[in-house]
Amino acid sequence: MSSKATFVYAASALALFAALPAPAQAASKYGCFKVTVPSLNLRARPYSSADVIGVAKRGDILEKRKMFCTPRGFWCAIRKGSLEGYADKSNMVKIDCP
Repeated sequence: MSSKATFVYAASALALFAALPAPAQAASKYGCFKVTVPSLNLRARPYSSADVIGVAKRGDILEKRKMFCTPRGFWCAIRKGSLEGYADKSNMVKIDCP
């Protein structure tokens, strides 16, 4: 195979790869949560003592980032826009993503 053909092949593969959905778009495969309390602290780590990095309001939709919540099931990895953190599962209900 000539170097020109190799280059064309590599460029085609790169263009195909660029057309794939970004990881943020694929994360919704785990589902979503709807916030059920007036305000919900979003934390940097799955602990009640972790830093608060954001707040979600009642009715906000949070995207689930991982298939499973923490081992005891109290905290779930979520995404709200570009903010990624953890939220207390008892303050949300699982829904189909919009």
